[in-house]
Amino acid sequence: MLLRNELLHYTQPAARTLRILWIDPRQRYAYLFDVAGQGSEVERWTLARIRADLEAGRASRALTDPYLMLLGQEQPAPKHLALRDRAWQIIAPLVAQEPAIYQAHMRGALVAQATRQHGVSHPTVYRYLRRYWQRGQTPNALLPDYANSGGRGKVRQASEGVKRGRPRKDGAADSAGVNIDDDIRRVIRVAVARYAADHARFSRQGAYRQMLAEFFCSRRIDGETGRIVAVQAASHASLPSFGQFNYWLDYDDDRPSQVQRRAAGAAQPAAGNASCAIGPAQDEVRLAATGRPGAAYYLSVLQAELQLVSRADRLQTIGRPWLYLVTDAYSGMITGYYIGFGGVNRAHALLALAHCGADKVRYCAARGREIAAADWPVQHLPASLKLAPELGTGGVFTPLLNNFNLPVCVALDTPQAWLPVLQRRFRLLPAATQAAEGRLDGVLDLDEFHRLLLDAILYYNTRAVLDGATPLQRWQQGMASHGSSLRTYPEHLLRCSLLPVTDALVCSEGIQLFSQFYTCMRAFDEGWYERARTRGPWKIRIAYDPADMETIYLLDAAAPMQYHACHLLDSSAPQQLAQVEFALLPRTALRSATPALRATTHTYASYVN
Repeated sequence: MLLRNELLHYTQPAARTLRILWIDPRQRYAYLFDVAGQGSEVERWTLARIRADLEAGRASRALTDPYLMLLGQEQPAPKHLALRDRAWQIIAPLVAQEPAIYQAHMRGALVAQATRQHGVSHPTVYRYLRRYWQRGQTPNALLPDYANSGGRGKVRQASEGVKRGRPRKDGAADSAGVNIDDDIRRVIRVAVARYAADHARFSRQGAYRQMLAEFFCSRRIDGETGRIVAVQAASHASLPSFGQFNYWLDYDDDRPSQVQRRAAGAAQPAAGNASCAIGPAQDEVRLAATGRPGAAYYLSVLQAELQLVSRADRLQTIGRPWLYLVTDAYSGMITGYYIGFGGVNRAHALLALAHCGADKVRYCAARGREIAAADWPVQHLPASLKLAPELGTGGVFTPLLNNFNLPVCVALDTPQAWLPVLQRRFRLLPAATQAAEGRLDGVLDLDEFHRLLLDAILYYNTRAVLDGATPLQRWQQGMASHGSSLRTYPEHLLRCSLLPVTDALVCSEGIQLFSQFYTCMRAFDEGWYERARTRGPWKIRIAYDPADMETIYLLDAAAPMQYHACHLLDSSAPQQLAQVEFALLPRTALRSATPALRATTHTYASYVN
């Protein structure tokens, strides 16, 4: 099955990579774009030709998409968002006119109309279109590439006789200065550590002067006294400046714990939402037709009227679970779900959507259920999303539009054909209904409830009859006769871009988050724990799933598309289970948690691959 936004690698007759921009609903042809091309030309290919190339080995599906521009909860600079929003305002009406925008004779007229309306040049509009098609057809594809400029994070190599950086402020002819190499950087670290050990209060100026006096001088032995005499360097140009000293002290970030980083500048204003609002007004055109799978998904939220108990202490309840269910508007199939605690939570709703892109075979196997890929053939995002009124729009849902070009609106009435099937397992309450306390009724733990819900979903998808066919049959029929509006993205990037983000602490025992300790290969390779033991802990940004705390994800500031999986360190199974469930409890229930839950701790043992 070919999908929109998918990448195809061709080796014959020439090596190139094509992105599928749009597929004819009647499954006759598709429009493709060369992601490495310099122009904005779109090619029309028949689907029969593409399938023949895949079968003959002339083409292959790309396993990853290096051109995608996805962002997590961390937003770029406001000025970058403003440039993105301006570009999106210009081309949004153009790319919505499918397939006209892909046809050369129609595209020219549309571009000319945009240039007159917005006062920009033809090349500017074509450049926006090329970037949009190259990078996954999302508004974030229009973000500027300033991150690629200047070699941020890279140390410039010095050429002999050429001074790096700006000239010194004094402007003297002999004060060009020196290039800081690895040897001088080591001197700076040693000088800082030595000054901090000898002085109760650290002074940068004092450490700099002591460094010059002790390390940047020539030494000789006095013939008369036999003593060593140090002579300060005569030339100011041969000494590192105080500005260089400060720069490399902050750059290396390798200092004693009492040596604090200089105060940061004024806080940046919070990144605003995109100029194009998420709501029914913009969504009308996109949701006009739901006559094929993936055209629209519904996201519903309900509470199960039962108490779950702790896996570590079955006499302790952990609360009532909230169910976030995502269903396809065309077939009625449940495409993803999430179990949360503590009331209606938008972040949990995002995780239900992230589950839509998960590998269902692997997911079910982890829950003790073996299925075939054809039993739950959903691993994609839709063309649009309709939310239950309790969830609203905006806020955390804004990245859905910017990252995945996924418009979101509120649906006053979300179909719930699955409700009778689930209610045969347990009672479900609307989000606004107050449930009874029922603390003594808890029997199932979280794992057991997961399996119960998963069995109900699989039964509904494959065996419940809706208008003469099961949801799975309706999905397959729709895919065969009308194609799909589905979009495919790498699972790990989709998941991590939707996870909540918080601060974790790097200390000598490991990476600490919510009283648990994790580790990853990057921490070992860079000696984080030894540095934390000698110089004190520091904070890092972590993405995590509140319901699966065995693995968290380290965000790489130098590479926004990269995540490092951090695994829970060795500890006893009951402690792990108790700590995970303790993290799931709503804050109002923390006081009632048993001492066994509150006292669980983890100690650093060894890295487990």
